[in-house]
Amino acid sequence: MMIKAFVFRPAHPTVLVILLLLSVFGSACGKKGAPTLKSYEKPPEASNVTAFNRENSIYLQWSFPKDKEVTIKHLVILRAVGNDFIRIVETEPQSRRYVDTAIQPEQQYRYKILAESHRGVFSPDSNIITITPHNAPPPPQGASFTVAPASLELKWQAGESGLLYNVYKSTESGQYTFIPINSTPLSSPSYTDALTLQKTVYYTVRSLTNTTIRNEGLPSAEISVDPAGFVPSPLKAVRFIASDARVFLSWDAPAETWVTGFRIYRKTEGREYSLIAETQIPSFIDSEPLTSERSYRVHATGPFREGPGVEIRGVRLEATEK
Repeated sequence: MMIKAFVFRPAHPTVLVILLLLSVFGSACGKKGAPTLKSYEKPPEASNVTAFNRENSIYLQWSFPKDKEVTIKHLVILRAVGNDFIRIVETEPQSRRYVDTAIQPEQQYRYKILAESHRGVFSPDSNIITITPHNAPPPPQGASFTVAPASLELKWQAGESGLLYNVYKSTESGQYTFIPINSTPLSSPSYTDALTLQKTVYYTVRSLTNTTIRNEGLPSAEISVDPAGFVPSPLKAVRFIASDARVFLSWDAPAETWVTGFRIYRKTEGREYSLIAETQIPSFIDSEPLTSERSYRVHATGPFREGPGVEIRGVRLEATEK
């Protein structure tokens, strides 16, 4: 007996296409993670790719939608020296920075970034960034600071002609962002910053060459600015008016805007100076009757310390003003 093979031939090619789609999507029916058309969509591209050279390494930074991180397997960084791009590393979806240390000064490099989905689908190319790193300039020397009446003055020694400078600030020693506090590179070896009175802050300065892409060198020695060390200057023009019932003290307001107040000490015959009052205004009335000669000492106070005192001696009724 002969057995004939049964061959199904759809009447139309469109039917075959439909059957194939049903085979692919229908075979996974009821299973977790079944593929959908959406899972094969292209992921969004990385954007705003920027680069700068620091200490003979190229720092890449970029943007990527945070809510799309779960849709991708990794970000792929490609580099070109010449015409062809080569994959150099894969980073986590949460990454927004990569440091390329395998570079040579004066060599031109191009970079772009792709996002790869869990299905192996690639995003469109990011923007391409081109950078030619130069030899890193030496770090600034002699960095120091002075506390001015209303600001902090940073200074350092000027480097070779044509160098620019960036200043970095942090509340943690040795931990700095990549964004300087100066809006544009500085051409002179100094910078004025607002005072931070609540905690210790740290600064470092880097030299950079005057090029389109930032080319920075090593940092200067770290500058530590502790407000606990801010000591007000002695007060000026401390004076008094005395009567038998009270003594009126006054002085010029200090130039330091960071002065927090004033302390008044009093000394009477046979006793040492003792604190009798604190005030936030440059005057004080001592209501203790003036029955004998006395002296006063007035100090300005800073965030943590008081400045040198200024004395008024021999306050008595015969001397009504001094």
